[in-house]
Amino acid sequence: MRLTLRYAALAVLLVPAALRADTPATTQWIVTSAHASGGGNDYVTSLRIVNPNATDALVDLYLLKASGDGSGDNSGALKVTVTVPKNSTLPIEDILFNKYGATGAGGFRIESTGTTPTAVWVLSQTLVTNAKSSTGVPGTNGFAIPAQNTDQLVAAGETAYVPYVSTSLTSSSGYRTNLFLLSANGTASTVVTVKLLKGDGTVVGTTDVTLAKYGQTQINDIAKSFGYSANDTNLTATVTVKSGGPVATGASVIDNAIASISYSPPVKVAIANNGAFGILLNDPYGAAGRADIVDGNGDFLYVTIVVENCGGGPTGFSFQAFGPSFGPSLQNTSFVRNPTDGSISFSGADPNSTFSGTLLSRYDGSIQGTITYTRAAGSAGAPCGGATATYAYRGTKVFKLP
Repeated sequence: MRLTLRYAALAVLLVPAALRADTPATTQWIVTSAHASGGGNDYVTSLRIVNPNATDALVDLYLLKASGDGSGDNSGALKVTVTVPKNSTLPIEDILFNKYGATGAGGFRIESTGTTPTAVWVLSQTLVTNAKSSTGVPGTNGFAIPAQNTDQLVAAGETAYVPYVSTSLTSSSGYRTNLFLLSANGTASTVVTVKLLKGDGTVVGTTDVTLAKYGQTQINDIAKSFGYSANDTNLTATVTVKSGGPVATGASVIDNAIASISYSPPVKVAIANNGAFGILLNDPYGAAGRADIVDGNGDFLYVTIVVENCGGGPTGFSFQAFGPSFGPSLQNTSFVRNPTDGSISFSGADPNSTFSGTLLSRYDGSIQGTITYTRAAGSAGAPCGGATATYAYRGTKVFKLP
């Protein structure tokens, strides 16, 4: 089946754009929520589920309870199912207490179900419900946290950056910051490395955190947890997944004086991995192909490439580069990953040609590189034996590979 799919390489030209935070999805994650009290503040989380479709959406909500160190196993998480009517928004107030009878904190896994799952969009809001104005008038303050879809999670080898991390010398002024971590892996534990950086990149501290299956936790006052005391509002936390994953992250920034809170979302440096990528060559002919990256290394390449001045004019040729997963009888290409920069070089041959080049991961998880194609000498390379062509290319992940 895998081999058959790869022969249909040109089908990958319908390349979807990467999902954004505000794009409806069938699987998504809320990094934290609460029905809890702390520091004299009462925190309550509500949800809004937007269904922009012409059909009702059946949605499962799994509460992934927080634990102090992330060791709480949520693989048997409590589930509540709701129906979001077509072209409407479903409000769920105080979701932990009203839907689960729960207190404390935790994240959410949100799955659209049914024969054909309907994509929805989810926004959470966590409020301090006992806040007061400067004149003592009761009110609220808080922040909204958009759901993170699977493309936005931090996968193994990737790093997310959370800016605006802040700390203060006193507990009555300035700011403090709590970092949230939520494992989206329900089959194995996950290890993440958390670093805290000053504005100039100096490392304040680093620690490894192990998250259980669907484990959720937060590092309270992260700067103080690393022993850093200063008035500083320009710190950045990084979250790198060492094993397992993926992981959702983000942070709350709390004003010590008035207890107002804001949310600092993550941005990640993605790594191209475990996917089939549709590629377009930078040539005048619209040539294209497919590249597969599996477990951090190249595994397959199919490309149609045009050789100029071949038998009196430009001629298109196709080649297939098979990696080690195809076994000794089919493998015709060596894929080598550079552990320093993550680049992948390849070199292979078939009876009519040789081919080589690079696969480079970009910051957004897409790929780029170059391909050099050379026809075999003599009659094997007819009608243009020995002719060669080199093109740059760009590519985007079309679908995941197991």
